[in-house]
Amino acid sequence: MKRLFPLFAVIFFVLVGCSDANVNVSPDTDVTYSKGNANAKVVITEYSDYQCPFSAMFTLQTLPLLQNDYIETGKVQLVFKDFPISNHQFAQKASEATYCAGDQDENAFWKMHVDLFSNQDKISREYFSKLVEGYGLNVKTFDACMDSDKYKNLILRNRKKGKEKGVTATPTIFINDVKLLGVQPYENLKKIIETELKK
Repeated sequence: MKRLFPLFAVIFFVLVGCSDANVNVSPDTDVTYSKGNANAKVVITEYSDYQCPFSAMFTLQTLPLLQNDYIETGKVQLVFKDFPISNHQFAQKASEATYCAGDQDENAFWKMHVDLFSNQDKISREYFSKLVEGYGLNVKTFDACMDSDKYKNLILRNRKKGKEKGVTATPTIFINDVKLLGVQPYENLKKIIETELKK
């Protein structure tokens, strides 16, 4: 059965989001996390902020549907890009923490990705280390990575590239070249994906 959304709900979801200002950064470390078939005809690029509630809605409610219907079936690749909002106190460091965890275990990146969105009220430097310990990773190695700011410029560069693509708020989703702002009804995403798959 199709889930129907009133027009005002769709407009609300499209217009809301977490917004930010400009930033200039220099290039350095380049790491990108993705899920699914690297040769998929459809690529979904997600620009997101770990302290944005609308980004959490996409990750916790919409992404599992995409995972089941398109990512695990090899039809779609998901690429994650950080877009920390400057007035979110821990958003930048939250992004850095996922990469520092990923240094030790790629799966830890995705575990922390979900855990941070699931527990936005707990986000802090102490919480990052607690998660890492729970994953069975080396906490001292993780803390050293965080203290070194190893991934700081990478995160800022992701945000800058997002700005260049017209990202002004989170979440912003690109389905190939189709840009969508805010939390969209799943049927909207599905319709665009199916259209892109038929091209």
